Amino acid sequence: MIEFSISTSSIRTDLERLNRLLELGRFRKLEIGFYDEETLPLVMEFALARGLTYGFHDPLPRLPSDDFPFLTDPDEEKRWRTLDSMYRTMQTAIRYGAEYVIGHIPSVLWEPRPMLSEDKIVELAHNSCDLLSAWSHESGIPFVLENVGPNPYFFEFEAFVEVMQAHPRLEFCLDIGHLHLMSIYSGFDSLEFSTALAPYTTILQVYNATPEMYRKYHHVPVHPSQVPEEGWADVVAIVECVLAGRKNDLTIVFEHSPQYPASDGFIQEGIESVRQVVEATGATCRG
Repeated sequence: MIEFSISTSSIRTDLERLNRLLELGRFRKLEIGFYDEETLPLVMEFALARGLTYGFHDPLPRLPSDDFPFLTDPDEEKRWRTLDSMYRTMQTAIRYGAEYVIGHIPSVLWEPRPMLSEDKIVELAHNSCDLLSAWSHESGIPFVLENVGPNPYFFEFEAFVEVMQAHPRLEFCLDIGHLHLMSIYSGFDSLEFSTALAPYTTILQVYNATPEMYRKYHHVPVHPSQVPEEGWADVVAIVECVLAGRKNDLTIVFEHSPQYPASDGFIQEGIESVRQVVEATGATCRG
């Protein structure tokens, strides 16, 4: 089964536009994240009143102290701050009955550090994922690891596969924008990465990016006019890789930032283009 969902990232804190989430593409499922303790109950009231299903994205609720993800950081204080945030999000998911919780891996590291190695980062990833796996087992809610970057020690698909194989309770979220930017900065093949992680992938976050557009607008709504020859991610090819190699039910989440100057028509054209790719495979779809 393949479900379609939309992230509340497209409206950020503008709760007056909550209905827009459903109007953009016949959605019955949301991905909710980054709301503070005052705003989250309002979002949940909206979702529950309309009978929507939803997954949660760490941090939730978001605290003023929340920062970049440090799940594999050698600084123990930073790493435990991230783990505490993920535990908080899992407890929120238990409270509201979320279908899954997403958190980023690895830590964001902008530059290489002395005395740090890929082996050390992978070891820290295993240590953190041991806890995430235990929390997921206790709660009965899947914890889903989402690729993020940059990190000069943890970007090849082998490191991600190793962590997933060692923690079979955990699931994987492939973020297309993060993947594309990582492939540019680190020089690896995004289609090879997508194929290798497809068997573990249960969430696919869909938007597009170039380095310049990411700095200016963050997540750009996907659209068929965005071609690889102009520096965009090959969204169609990545989606096809995941569909061909998946072994689980899949939720495709449309995730974009509201600051990009796109009309509702532009956004809907992008959503429909991805739906058509999925439907062409003959997969059973919902939402």
